Amino acid sequence: MPESQLKRLKASLRTAGITGQQKSRKAAKKQRQSTTGHDSRLDRNATLQTIREEFNPFEIKTTREKHAVIGRGKFKGAQGRPGLSKQIGEENRKRTLLVEMQKRNKAGGILDRRFGENDPTMTPEEKMLERFTKEKQKRVRGGDIFNLDDDDDGLTHFGQSLGGLVDDFDDQNDLMLSDDEPTRKRLLDTEGSDDEDASPERKKSKAEVMKEVIAKSKLHKYERQKAKEDDDEDREKLDAQMNDIWALLGAKKPATIGLTTGANNEPGREYDYDVAVREMAFDKRSKPSERTKTGEEKLQEESERLKKLEEARQKRMRGEEVSGDEREAPSGDDEADFGDAAGYGLGAGIPTAPVGGNFNPDELVDGDYEVSEDGYIDVDENGEVNASGAEHSDDYNSDYGGVGGSDELEGNEEDDFLEVLGNKSGKDNGLAFTFPCPQTHEEFLEIVRDISIDDLPTVVQRIRVLYHPKLDAENKHKLARFSEILLQHMLLVANRSPSAPPFKPLETLIRHLHALAKSYPDTVSRAFREHLNIIHEQRSTEDLKAGDFILFTAISTIFPTSDHFHQVVTPTMIVICQWLGQASPKSLSRLGMGTYLVTMCLQYQRLSKRYVPEATHFVLRALSLLAPVRQEKLSGTFPYEEPEASLRIQKPPQKETVEVRKMNFADIFNAEEKSGADRRDIQLSLLATLASLLERMATLWVGKTAFKMIFEPALEIIEHLLHKINKSAIGSAHREKLLATKAGLEGHLLHARKNLSPLTLHYHRPLPIKTYIPKFEETYSLDKRSYDPNADRVAMSKLKAEYKREKKGALRELRKDSRFIAREKLKEDKKTSKEYHEKMRRLTAMIQTEEGAAGNEYKRAKRRK
Repeated sequence: MPESQLKRLKASLRTAGITGQQKSRKAAKKQRQSTTGHDSRLDRNATLQTIREEFNPFEIKTTREKHAVIGRGKFKGAQGRPGLSKQIGEENRKRTLLVEMQKRNKAGGILDRRFGENDPTMTPEEKMLERFTKEKQKRVRGGDIFNLDDDDDGLTHFGQSLGGLVDDFDDQNDLMLSDDEPTRKRLLDTEGSDDEDASPERKKSKAEVMKEVIAKSKLHKYERQKAKEDDDEDREKLDAQMNDIWALLGAKKPATIGLTTGANNEPGREYDYDVAVREMAFDKRSKPSERTKTGEEKLQEESERLKKLEEARQKRMRGEEVSGDEREAPSGDDEADFGDAAGYGLGAGIPTAPVGGNFNPDELVDGDYEVSEDGYIDVDENGEVNASGAEHSDDYNSDYGGVGGSDELEGNEEDDFLEVLGNKSGKDNGLAFTFPCPQTHEEFLEIVRDISIDDLPTVVQRIRVLYHPKLDAENKHKLARFSEILLQHMLLVANRSPSAPPFKPLETLIRHLHALAKSYPDTVSRAFREHLNIIHEQRSTEDLKAGDFILFTAISTIFPTSDHFHQVVTPTMIVICQWLGQASPKSLSRLGMGTYLVTMCLQYQRLSKRYVPEATHFVLRALSLLAPVRQEKLSGTFPYEEPEASLRIQKPPQKETVEVRKMNFADIFNAEEKSGADRRDIQLSLLATLASLLERMATLWVGKTAFKMIFEPALEIIEHLLHKINKSAIGSAHREKLLATKAGLEGHLLHARKNLSPLTLHYHRPLPIKTYIPKFEETYSLDKRSYDPNADRVAMSKLKAEYKREKKGALRELRKDSRFIAREKLKEDKKTSKEYHEKMRRLTAMIQTEEGAAGNEYKRAKRRK
């Protein structure tokens, strides 16, 4: 059984020499002599304090190390005194926090701010002397420096008295008085005499003030006149010396203009300057030129002009008399100013690009025409698009349908949208000048029922002018609906004559639709998607119509085909690829349709260069079907199926010479009606067009990694077509075309084989092998917290640790403050409650005492009675 606390305490006191047997006097005296100047009571108190701490387990807190480290002494914070720390914190809060609590919600108080009152080192006499000195300094600092009634001059300006200043004109101003100083002195003396006579206390009268103003005005006028006379005199002196100056310079004297006089001031030699000034005053003044009209004003004028022309036309139809103004209606600024460009030496102008009966889709697809900011294109008086014919390029000559060349149409971009109206259709030609804006296709058919298809662009142009959104807010919705009707009518016109659509007006209408799409993109996009949905549902694997091809061409012209995803172009590519992949090429007409769609695919991908496998497969399948002799083993992975009616090129019955040509748009729909030589001509034109498309594909996708795998089957099919067994069926001209295609493919494939690299897996960073060998730091130190080589990261980690430590300390102090405040409030509440109950106890005792005394008195009085 361990010893009790009492026994341990007695043993500690006895060991320390505080209790038990005391030392003898002789030993105590000897000890005092050895420790002279040392108080033994301090040792006794220190020993007792040590014993108390030893027997108080809550006084000293010892923190044990988690891991013992050799060579390290007692670390910081190993031993603490929580009681002492708590007591110190409590005292600090009593000095600061408690004082603030007591002063809260209390105002008032008197602060003694007298000089030296809070300075204990100063005597009362010194304090009084200091106060007297400060008071005198305060009085002197706010003295009479601004007093104007002093004997001195008071306020001064640059050292001058206020009474001596006359005005702002002094000797340092620009106008200097060279002479006549007496006049100036007289004027100054006049003012000075007035100032001297006037008493400072008396206010000047109005007459005196006006007199001073008049005097100053006369002085200023005199100075200005004097300065002008001096300038004239200096100028005359310089003019007199100009002859000598010109002689020294060795130059010819220029014609004299202005007021000059001779050496003898002869009046006859003077230039009458005044007469010239009078003549110039009566000259006709220049008038400002006509200002540039705003877009709204130009639109309004054009709309009014068309309405006047229509009114005059209606009168002529009714047989009424037409006035001269109506007969000669203004034809617009463009005709008036620029109608005849050759008359100004500017040439005959830009020729219109020819658009013949043979249709080339690239003429519409590759058109680089531009539309103005307000969505107008350059249309002449007949409704034709003014464009510049570009030169034929080798790439386009090898494209599909290139009969007659493929001219790249470039539109003329105008600065203002009304200038793009062309010649504003000033001629009548039996066509109305105003039309209602149709809101249904039936209304539009009623409008254009008796109008030629060639005049249809003019009608559209005039409707857009008359119902421009800037003329009326409702026109915006009308034109948006009209754009849908225009697209529907374009497809209807193309489907009426599929073998020979009117390409010239259709091209202009497509450009009008392009301009409308810039203003109403959502409406036009929805209209295109509706027609694409019809093709997808009804003709995804059947024969296409002429309007479908016009639709695909218009999409490539209006919308950006290089976008990764587009709400119109992406569905179009899906529809085209679906037809190329699923429709069976069972006839020459089908081959022509597919060839057109392949041309559209290449046109769509001319910028983005995305690979379209359906286009490549269709071209290879079509070449295999047109080959005079079937290839024994087909290369590639494209689907192949022999049609019921053979499409192969047959050997001609007799020797003939056929020129290489591209396929016409009409050949697509007339191929099944042809036979014999005409059918063979269409087959050869298809062969040449497909070979050209194959070259364009190789040029477009030459940078693809899989180029070798894509075009090696195509090279094998071309080599089969060039075999001697097909020589008799394919003419020499077409063999040369195939040889050129073969040479191009071989060159691209040779380059692709050189750059071809084998397939490799993705590169991954090698992972290190885990090791369990400890890492030793040569510069290890206990003081360092981290061995990160990045100094910024080390500093940031230290800052974060310091912030975390300070935050925890602040939260800890706040909690202690909260507990201290709660304790003080509790003490205050207890004190208040105790005072209240004590007061009530006293009052109750006092009342009871008074009631007892009164009761006793009452009893005594009752007994006395």
